[in-house]
Amino acid sequence: MDKSIKKPKKQGPIRFGAIVPISVIIVLIGVYFSIFFDGHMRRALEYVGTQVHGAEVNIAYFNLSLLRASLEIRGIQVTDKEKPHRNIIQLGELKFKLLWDALLRAKVVIDEASVLDIQALTPRKKPGRVLPPPSPSDEKSSVVNEAQTAVLKQTQAQYSQNFLGDIATVLSGTDPKDQIKSLQGQLKSDARIKELEQEFKVKQEKWKARIKELPQSDELKAYEGRIKALKFDINKPAEFAASVKEADKIIKEVDAKVKLIEQTSKDLNGDANVYKTAFNDLEKMVDEDLKDLQKKFKIPSIDSKAFSQQLFMGMIEKRIAGFSKYIAIAREYMPPKKTEEQKAAEKQAQIVPRKRGDGQNIRFPVTTGYPLFWLKHAALSSELGQSEYSGNIKGEIKDLTSDPVYLKKPAIFTAKGDFPKQNIFGFDARLEMNHTTERAIERANISIGAFPLGEQKLSDSPEASLKISEAKGSTQLSAVLVDQQLKMEVQNRFESVKYDWEAKNKIVKEIVGNVLAGIPVITLNAGITGSFSDLDIHINSNLGEELANGFKAQIQAKINEAKAQLKSMIDEKIGGEKAKLKAEIDKATAGLKSTLDSKKQEVDKVVNDAKSQAKSEQGDSQKKKLENEGKKLLKGLFGN
Repeated sequence: MDKSIKKPKKQGPIRFGAIVPISVIIVLIGVYFSIFFDGHMRRALEYVGTQVHGAEVNIAYFNLSLLRASLEIRGIQVTDKEKPHRNIIQLGELKFKLLWDALLRAKVVIDEASVLDIQALTPRKKPGRVLPPPSPSDEKSSVVNEAQTAVLKQTQAQYSQNFLGDIATVLSGTDPKDQIKSLQGQLKSDARIKELEQEFKVKQEKWKARIKELPQSDELKAYEGRIKALKFDINKPAEFAASVKEADKIIKEVDAKVKLIEQTSKDLNGDANVYKTAFNDLEKMVDEDLKDLQKKFKIPSIDSKAFSQQLFMGMIEKRIAGFSKYIAIAREYMPPKKTEEQKAAEKQAQIVPRKRGDGQNIRFPVTTGYPLFWLKHAALSSELGQSEYSGNIKGEIKDLTSDPVYLKKPAIFTAKGDFPKQNIFGFDARLEMNHTTERAIERANISIGAFPLGEQKLSDSPEASLKISEAKGSTQLSAVLVDQQLKMEVQNRFESVKYDWEAKNKIVKEIVGNVLAGIPVITLNAGITGSFSDLDIHINSNLGEELANGFKAQIQAKINEAKAQLKSMIDEKIGGEKAKLKAEIDKATAGLKSTLDSKKQEVDKVVNDAKSQAKSEQGDSQKKKLENEGKKLLKGLFGN
């Protein structure tokens, strides 16, 4: 036996070949979680928060302790989108106590949490970054973009920041003659007339072809000849029967021609009614063209509703867009029970669109244990004195979960308090999101007794501008969203209002100045109903009413004059063509009706002649028969 060959060592109970790499992996994971994980999570939360809010969100400190099953976040700053040099809210400290048995199942269940040192309107060391508004053409679809865009598409189409400037332009005099020449091709009524002209030419050819199919004079004369050739001699039974059969045949043939003419007349009357309706619709198109040109030439309407809408729609749209955005996020990440149709048609959407090539998260229903995320209870607490910008706030968050259908509990947020140093008093909010069934319901009731209203631009253009530079406001908002149907009421009151306005036109400046001097308090109320893609918005304000009344006397005559000019130009453009087309249609229709009436009379005459001929021949034959029989009878009685 070769002693150079070593015997393999007997394997012991400890396999060092496997322990070493596993130990290295555990050490690396431990190093990552102790050094890098908190920083990565902090930056991820900042990024997601910024994308959702639309302005920079900062987090000063993030710490997750697996040993203590706790999470601590400090120094959350949320930039004010309107004033980036300050935070709209700042949270001092968030503490979360996690459940160990949930963590072992890869679930996050927060049994108790606290939010401390809540501050409002705090200054930032440097202005926060504000994201540009979502673009409807952006290919990256997201919950945030879709929700906001659906609202903004409607609201921004209903008002103009240049509203007072448009009024100033009208008062200065407007002459759209040169401009309308370039817009003539855009008139709906003009395009429709051209369509009708082409349609009528085609229709005329069809009618000519149908008229040729009707019985002509030669055909009708042939019927008359066949009728005159009939002999109804009772003494000749075979000939009599043949004549009766031929007469019946002729009458049926002529009746078919009668029906053809009657149907043709009916169809002609139907087409005539179609063109009559088309001309009525054309009048409506003229009205639509007039409204479109009013918008193009920026001729405003003088009524309180229009004024209120133009002045305050921008302020109201922020509340609707914000509400729609956060509701869309809540329904995406706290989904209600979905129907089978929704499951089949649903497309994945995210708060932040995933990058190309990234994977997709699939949510599986929970049947036992814990949902993926569940915040059982969080206490909101802040006391005046902790910071110059802190307030007295109390509130709570209950049952915030990623699977409300399984939990069967609505998520509820409540908060009450004041921020005295910021002059914010009487803040009271209650939000409820019930996503436990297929019928998702969200309710919001928010009121603020008093708050400082910063600068609000109501109209802004080189010709005229109006803004509220300072005011003390109060607000009440109540909203209910059931499935996709929204009902929202907003009531605002602004006191101690300071205005800032400018206008190049002296009349505008004088009217606005006189109106504003008499309105130290502004009331603004809005009612919103419908779905986020089809909203019905009603806004009324005493400022809109008073401005409308102030301008009515001065501007209504000018507006009527401008409208009359536009109407005259439309009539001048299409009036001649419309009258010409109508005359052609009337003439052609009258000619066709006359031809059809004449044909009808000719055919009716043939039918009547056929019936009269048959009746007459049969009567004469019967009379002759009776005369012959009478003669035979007399001859038998008296002889020759």
